[in-house]
Amino acid sequence: MKPTYLFAAMALAVAAFSLTPRGAAQSANTLPAHNSVSIIHLKPDMLDEWIDLEKNEAIPAWKKGGLPSLTTYHTVRGNPFEYVIAAPFDKYAQFDGDSPVVKALGAAGAARLGAKIRKCEESVQTFVSTPLPELSNTPVGEIADIYVSSRYRVNAGHIQEYQDFIKSELLPLYKKAGQRFVVNRRGLGADADDFVSQTFVGNKYADLDAGSIVTKALGADGAAKLAMKRATMATLVEQLVRRRVPELSFGQ
Repeated sequence: MKPTYLFAAMALAVAAFSLTPRGAAQSANTLPAHNSVSIIHLKPDMLDEWIDLEKNEAIPAWKKGGLPSLTTYHTVRGNPFEYVIAAPFDKYAQFDGDSPVVKALGAAGAARLGAKIRKCEESVQTFVSTPLPELSNTPVGEIADIYVSSRYRVNAGHIQEYQDFIKSELLPLYKKAGQRFVVNRRGLGADADDFVSQTFVGNKYADLDAGSIVTKALGADGAAKLAMKRATMATLVEQLVRRRVPELSFGQ
């Protein structure tokens, strides 16, 4: 990886996620081959400066440099100084050569912008996340801004069993309810035993009051039994709520 691309990979995350173009004309099968994801933890006193840099300098540079789309999510239940930047990609070959930021600003300009952004960051993790269409429900329609992210670490030797569990036990419930439900497996840069399910709940926090599709479909006892079955295969690492940030996103 060229040093000039390292900044883009760190600060831009050429990724949270199984992203598709937004809008009512979406098809039901628009999950990308992969997403490049950056989870960024910001210094609390630098939050406003980081948002300003992203909005007014980084995003215009990415657009000018030819990046087709990028989505930023803010963790609203979890670490409030955490942001996730995501962009889809098809092949690793596209990471060869200069980044969109270098194409737009030149190597020196990209380095200056990278230095300003890094001053705002406490930590950055970048990794590849691969959507699993056979375990996901992606109905036609506008994608909700708010989703619940549930990350499970699957026990050794149970990967296939866990995928079969999602496909046979969970996916039918989301299909019946017509709710967007996307399962991703983490890859390079993260723990490959981690599966992340994203349940898109709506555009208002009040939509969270509706509760879990699983509980509504099976009742409290049925949902508890299903959770116990899952626990024999995987451990819940974290459950967060994230919301899309429109002013820090483009191309969806």
